Amino acid sequence: MISLNNKEPLSIIMKESLSRLYATAQVIIKEYNLTKADREKIDKNITDEKLKNAIYEILGIETNKH
Repeated sequence: MISLNNKEPLSIIMKESLSRLYATAQVIIKEYNLTKADREKIDKNITDEKLKNAIYEILGIETNKH
C-alpha cells in the first residue's frame, strides 16, 4: 500500500513512526535533500550501517547484500 499524502510505502511510514532509526534517517534525507543519485555521498558520509540501510530503504536504493 502507498500513502496518498507522500507516496511512500505504508511500511516505511510505520517504521518512521515506531523507530528512532527510521525517523533519524528521514530527517537526514530531508535536511540534505538526498535522492537515489546520492548513494556515493551517503556511503562516504554515513558510517553507521543500520542508519545507512534505513536511508537506502527509504530512498529505494538497492543494497548489494543478499
